[in-house]
Amino acid sequence: MKVFTKKLTFYMGKGHVVRDITKEIQAVVDEAEIKNGQVTVQAGRSVCIITTLEYEPGCLHDLEVALEKIAPKDAYYEHSKRWNDENGHAHIRSAIVGPSQTFVVMNGKLCLEPWQQIIFGDYCPDEHPEWEVYCSVIGE
Repeated sequence: MKVFTKKLTFYMGKGHVVRDITKEIQAVVDEAEIKNGQVTVQAGRSVCIITTLEYEPGCLHDLEVALEKIAPKDAYYEHSKRWNDENGHAHIRSAIVGPSQTFVVMNGKLCLEPWQQIIFGDYCPDEHPEWEVYCSVIGE
């Protein structure tokens, strides 16, 4: 069994960002030279999400609407009160959706349907524009 790890850095600008990172994750799988196994993808911050979604404007809008209903930006959060950082909603969104996902790799390719992309989401409005994503590919 082989294990390959890599840190990716994305520069995306300040504020809320949702980005398709499928090609970057496939590139890590290619570099790992693991044909069959799995890759775990983990956001490097507690205010971010990793998930899958059809990366198109309608789905992106619907995701935002759903998350705004569950954890509204303007709601009261004890976390924000304690730390005076106004990102309580981002922590809750990350906790609900999740900061990591694991994907199957077969014949050197991610097992995703054509309309399924790996999505990175940042829900912290005023943080720095550099984000880290960690990948661990395990298999043979």
